[in-house]
Amino acid sequence: MSVILLLLALLVLGTVLTTLAFYLCWYYDRRSFPEQAVLPGEEPLRPLSVVLGIVKEAAALTLLVASYPLRLIHDASPARTRHHGEVPVILVHGYGGNSANFLFMQWRLKWRGWSNVYSVSYTPPHINARKLSQQVVDHVQRILDATGAEKAHLICHSMGGPLTRYAMKNLGLDGKVDRVVTLGSPHYGSRIAALFPPLGAAAQLRYQSPFIRELATGEPCPGSARYFSIYSNMDNFVLPVSTAVLHGAEENINVPYLGHCALLYSTRVMDQVERCLLKPVPSAE
Repeated sequence: MSVILLLLALLVLGTVLTTLAFYLCWYYDRRSFPEQAVLPGEEPLRPLSVVLGIVKEAAALTLLVASYPLRLIHDASPARTRHHGEVPVILVHGYGGNSANFLFMQWRLKWRGWSNVYSVSYTPPHINARKLSQQVVDHVQRILDATGAEKAHLICHSMGGPLTRYAMKNLGLDGKVDRVVTLGSPHYGSRIAALFPPLGAAAQLRYQSPFIRELATGEPCPGSARYFSIYSNMDNFVLPVSTAVLHGAEENINVPYLGHCALLYSTRVMDQVERCLLKPVPSAE
């Protein structure tokens, strides 16, 4: 028992220190590049809300790390089709994550009546982002085949957003996706990526990297899908925070005072995700 308590204490200590370190980067970035930290319609930050946001992010990161091994069970579960032909909702994780990152959101979506909800994993994170994007395409096709649906909805956390956009633009995913909802995705890269080893996707996700500039060339929301970007002014992994604002998206939605991992567990985010999934098609005028 004492060993378990020690491990839990080390886990909490590690995630708290990591959270604080990344928020120091967040604070430095806002002070150094204030013009890039401006979000549409954002109000001045409230100190107490900032502190509570940091606490929530530390708790979310702890839960994320603790649930990481559950991928072994989650990925081993067969893709079951509850309603054949119903549009599936596919959850695409971020850098270094796996399908278990979406356990809470997957459960909430099913509880709210979405039957065909699938969370997928792509590995390893250090390989080229273009290869990871192909894995996303393969997962989508496999799930479409299993459900008999023509198109899917994709909910993408962090790096999952740029990977999906690349797949829509270059890998034939267009026509197979109805809606793309991104959560805290660094659509124009993140300075935080410079803290990771300069290998594969981490290097490609750096702020305004060649890969990011290539992705932004032409149509930022490629294909026929409808795009929605949900983000937070306190995202400590997406720096500058304005890089999560996707130009050309149908909606850019700020859910304030949430950290990068807390986006996965927030009821406010869940409400916005479902609203985006259910939003009627705009009428032609």
